[in-house]
Amino acid sequence: MILLISTENDTMTDEISAWLSYKNKEFVRLNENQHITKVFFDLSNNIFTISVNNKEYDLNDFKSIFYRNGGIHYNSPKIEIDNNLLEFYNSELKSVTGFIYHYFRICKANVFGNLITKEVNKLHVLFLAKSIGLKIPDTYILSHTKDLSRINLHQFYITKSISEMKPIIIDNQLYLNYTREINMNNILQKKENIVPSLIQCKVNTIYEIRAFFFENKIWAIATFDFTDNIDIRNIKEANKKYIPCKLRVE
Repeated sequence: MILLISTENDTMTDEISAWLSYKNKEFVRLNENQHITKVFFDLSNNIFTISVNNKEYDLNDFKSIFYRNGGIHYNSPKIEIDNNLLEFYNSELKSVTGFIYHYFRICKANVFGNLITKEVNKLHVLFLAKSIGLKIPDTYILSHTKDLSRINLHQFYITKSISEMKPIIIDNQLYLNYTREINMNNILQKKENIVPSLIQCKVNTIYEIRAFFFENKIWAIATFDFTDNIDIRNIKEANKKYIPCKLRVE
């Protein structure tokens, strides 16, 4: 059996679920609307079961775990409780989740994705890439507009979140912080401090290559965008073209 851990609106996990269904594979998907409703662990007899929507599963039955995003969620208390008790309750659940992740790692299940480190730090990745000799765009983090005088303002720049994209819902409207090109003149007019922000030299591309390391192999695909959009995630699938790509070995 396969366990998918993701978020409710993740289109990639939707595609994976559809493919698994097509292949008649048995799987369970955990996200914000698929909660663990019951837990029973018997450490003396090595019995570890969870229930999802009141259907019980043995952790040993999950031979492959694919972590895409999000995390494991549990049913919330149905009564109003003190904030201190709620904090303790969530701490208890966090420990249970930590054990589930630990058990998957030691029971020799195939785990794809990092269950512990849920978010990739862009600054760590850029710093590591540069340290091993890869070329990276000129990248800056600044929190005061005066520091713009320290970079080349004749370049074109983009900005993106330092952390992961966070959906923001206001008045039932969904806002996503996609990568966007910035007008330096507008920023130079600001006098107040700003939240520490990532500014990166814009790279003009013909296509974008995404590479994945999976089961000791590197899989790469070139994505073509015919809309000249800055962030390829903000483009309808009909306007994209994907071609498998073989990376050059030097």
